[in-house]
Amino acid sequence: MSQEATDERQSPIGLRERNIELRRQKILEAARGLLSRGGLGALSMRKLAEEASLSVNTLYNLWGTREEILKALTLDARDKMEATLPKDTSTDDPLDYCRSLVRHTVREMCRQSELFRPMILAWLEGEIAGHPSPVEHMAHSIGILSQVIRTARKRGLLESTLSPEQVAWQIQHGAQFAQVQWALGRIDDAHFEARALYGLNLAFLGLVNEERRPEIQAKLKGLERKLRMSPMSEEGTS
Repeated sequence: MSQEATDERQSPIGLRERNIELRRQKILEAARGLLSRGGLGALSMRKLAEEASLSVNTLYNLWGTREEILKALTLDARDKMEATLPKDTSTDDPLDYCRSLVRHTVREMCRQSELFRPMILAWLEGEIAGHPSPVEHMAHSIGILSQVIRTARKRGLLESTLSPEQVAWQIQHGAQFAQVQWALGRIDDAHFEARALYGLNLAFLGLVNEERRPEIQAKLKGLERKLRMSPMSEEGTS
């Protein structure tokens, strides 16, 4: 059987799958719009169905609950954020790579604040209520950081008997606290970035060998100067 005949025979299935995927993406796009315009409170299944010009039953059939839609939005945003990581970012120096990763993540979140702020607040809402978080936990970021820390230790850049996962967990907790403060409007974009980087470098200070300690200390002093400024004195990162 020719390839053309095979494709023709399979096309109804392929067309149906593409149609399903298009509608799934339409729902996510509608959810982004609602979050951007009205925050988490605007994201009800009824409003989402109206925004996407679909029935509520279709939303449940294609994605499931509101929480599952929020999780899908988070995963989609994460994948797109990773895809925009500057191509010249190198893993040759694991510590610099970690800084680049944190800086890029924070700046992308600030650039799309109308989307990420309600996402973070959705996660916080779930945590406070004691419900499973509608937004993905930190596992993915911890996994990336753990691998980078493991590589740095193999190269002799870090001197620590602590597990890479535990170090990554502590770093991520500091960044998460900065995220929450930013989402609540307690700190501006510049302080969000400075706090996330400060926590990262502070963790490195206790792990790096003697040769790199002055470098880390210099970075911490520079960040301390930024953090001494009023948290809401300016908008945006410099």
